[in-house]
Amino acid sequence: MVESFHDMLAEVEEALLKDSDIQVIKAAKGLKSYQRPESLPDTQTSIIIDPLGPPEEAAKGSNTSLSNKFIYQINVESTDRIECKKLQSKIKTLLNEFGFTQTSGGLDEYFDTTKRYVDARRYIGYSKLYENY
Repeated sequence: MVESFHDMLAEVEEALLKDSDIQVIKAAKGLKSYQRPESLPDTQTSIIIDPLGPPEEAAKGSNTSLSNKFIYQINVESTDRIECKKLQSKIKTLLNEFGFTQTSGGLDEYFDTTKRYVDARRYIGYSKLYENY
């Protein structure tokens, strides 16, 4: 029997792409996993989905993992502070609809070396029962 496999990182990105502003950032190669592309112009806004570790077992039954927990940090970088805040508000709403909630930690900074604001928030979510990740 072949078990089905799900890619939560891809599912999170798909959930974010329900917003037209995020679709524009994706089209400009500014939506990425793990780290901001070095080839991206310094003035271009980016959204980075960074897993903060591998999936963790969240529920067990009969010595079998039934569900997984995922923690992602979503970084929005922009030369415009308000754009960071608006995008993070949209991201929070979209992830809440997808079943993720914001958790503690993150970052709200301006980096003089890059001349960009960074608003990084952490979200936690769980797979559905019996979904293999």
